[in-house]
Amino acid sequence: MFLSGRYNHQVDDKGRIRIPAKFKDALGSNPYMTVGQNRCLYIFSREEAERILGERFGEVDGFTKDGRLSAMRKIFSRGTFLEEDKQGRLTVPSWLIEYSGIKKNVVSIGMNNRVELWDEETWNKYDAAEDADSLFGED
Repeated sequence: MFLSGRYNHQVDDKGRIRIPAKFKDALGSNPYMTVGQNRCLYIFSREEAERILGERFGEVDGFTKDGRLSAMRKIFSRGTFLEEDKQGRLTVPSWLIEYSGIKKNVVSIGMNNRVELWDEETWNKYDAAEDADSLFGED
């Protein structure tokens, strides 16, 4: 799976959102949403979520002080599988809306094996912080 691109859209008062068709097709049914870095939300296909999270946390012993245990708790406790309604919308749980600071306007970006969902204002600040030359190691 290779996802790329940027789309602007909105979330309604009930937390429902339409994922762009390009992303929706790649994510399949019942995608997995959880917290991401920089206050965005990660959306993986079910298979990709199982693979990535399994590789990263599959051998973490829940009874030791492994540093990954805290991250695992946060990612798994805040994560959820999403279901599409009859109008093709996904409902973002309130705790993930709160975490991400999503208000109304949303930016979704393709990030290789996942989709990231951002509050538009947060994304614009993040995006403005780097120019293309610095991304490629040029001054």
